[in-house]
Amino acid sequence: MKLTEKDSLDYGIEYPADSGRLHYDFEMRLATVEDNIAAYEHPTILGGGVSNMRVNVAIYANCLLSLGSIPADEITPELLGSLVATDYDKLSEAQDRLKKKLKPSKPGSSTSGSPPSCSASTDSAKNASAS
Repeated sequence: MKLTEKDSLDYGIEYPADSGRLHYDFEMRLATVEDNIAAYEHPTILGGGVSNMRVNVAIYANCLLSLGSIPADEITPELLGSLVATDYDKLSEAQDRLKKKLKPSKPGSSTSGSPPSCSASTDSAKNASAS
């Protein structure tokens, strides 16, 4: 099962090799433990000090399957470092939505084949006795 989330950045990201054109649409897969390990081993993290945001940017760079027409191997933590903060939040929200897709639905919140509620059966019993 390959979970992905598609969305668009609000402000876009400039890709210098593309004459400064802005790129907006992205597709992202769910981050894994391996992505976290790779983030901590990335030279940007090792050389620049560890911060949650720096680690997350490295993880997002690993998880982005596409970002506009930027070649996948060019989607790096260094490139994502130029994102507007609001667009960084969009990537974070995409990861949150992916995590929610994996969670089992809570009992009672399922709509597929659920039996009617107790009040529904009571209402139908009342209607039957009133006839």
